[in-house]
Amino acid sequence: MRIGELAERSGVTVRTIHYYIEQGLLPAPPRRGKYGEFDPSYVDRLRLIRQLKAQHLPLSAIRRRLLEMGFGPAVGDRSAEGGRPQESPPPEGLFRSRFAEEAGLTPEQVARLEAMGLLASSEGLFPASALPLARAASTLLSYGATMEDVAMLVGHAQQEAALHRRLVERGEPGDAVARAVRWQELVAAVAAIRQMVLWEQLHQRSEGGDQDG
Repeated sequence: MRIGELAERSGVTVRTIHYYIEQGLLPAPPRRGKYGEFDPSYVDRLRLIRQLKAQHLPLSAIRRRLLEMGFGPAVGDRSAEGGRPQESPPPEGLFRSRFAEEAGLTPEQVARLEAMGLLASSEGLFPASALPLARAASTLLSYGATMEDVAMLVGHAQQEAALHRRLVERGEPGDAVARAVRWQELVAAVAAIRQMVLWEQLHQRSEGGDQDG
């Protein structure tokens, strides 16, 4: 399909599609004559980008997430619109002491999280991509959570991941992009349930505190 039809089917403007290609969020389409020819998978790719944007991720984080999923242009590719090369691969990793410092943890806490299976190192290096997860654990600990609390949350997250996998596998067969779209939709559904339960618990506690006063 031509870019105009893709824009109509996806609800994204032609200008935005060109911009996504330039920024490395979409691969450049093969050309047929002077026009790009987009296959149906681009509709799913745009749905996936929309879902990632709904998580309030910046474009750089969305590009990195798509690359991690295997759905972005190859590193070093240039778009058909004359876009810039993609970002270089991230560094191989950080040693435990540096990783701990960047995450706001102690090396002992990092070792404990690794023993719990929350973090994984390779030849003594921790991937920089694991820093957001480690920082989340650091935030919980700073508010008084214990390592046992973190372990409990890890267990719950693993159960959620197993549920996601079962539901994705039960869905209609499709290509990898379509499966990723389903996965993101399930993540959003579970996140909405989680937020609702947390809000209700907080609301009930606030009401109880008011009554006690």
